[in-house]
This record gives sequence, C-alpha cells and structure tokens, in this order.
Amino acid sequence: MAQEEIPTIFVGRKGLMNYIIAVISTMMNKDVKKIRILARGAGISRAVDIAEIVRTRYMRNVVDVESIKIGTNVVKNPEGRIDRISTIEIVLAKKG
Repeated sequence: MAQEEIPTIFVGRKGLMNYIIAVISTMMNKDVKKIRILARGAGISRAVDIAEIVRTRYMRNVVDVESIKIGTNVVKNPEGRIDRISTIEIVLAKKG
C-alpha cells in the first residue's frame, strides 16, 4: 500500500504570513485533507506559530493538529564535525 501523499510546507526564513497563506491556500483545495509543516533548528518556533495561527485564527473549526513529531537530523558540517539539528513535523488535518 502506498503512503498517502501529504502536501508539505518547509519553514525557513521568509515572513510568517507567507507560510500562513501557503497553508491556508493549500488547505482550501477540496482534495487536500492534511498538510505537513516541517522545520528544523531556529525555524521550529516559527512552525509552531504558523500551525497555531492557522488553527486558532484563520481556520478555526476547520483544522486541528493531528500529530506532532520531533527528532534530530545528523549532518556533517564543512569542517568535518558532526552537528545535530532538532526537527519538528506538525500535521494539520481538516475536521470531520
């Protein structure tokens, strides 16, 4: 069985409203039931803000948090050291 394809928003350094508009416009598509918000490092707090603003202000009674996963990515930096970067994945799903 193939894994369900969920649209994903990668949070970076753009303005908060850019991501909020992207989430809302994606969720307004009738075929989309869920959306994934991914961030790492300093973007984690921004991802949480995005999910909460969408859930409580713009799409109240429409979407809710389905799951939150946290983890760590291990990457090798240019100097050869191993860095560990925290990650978060927030899945918002339409109610009903």
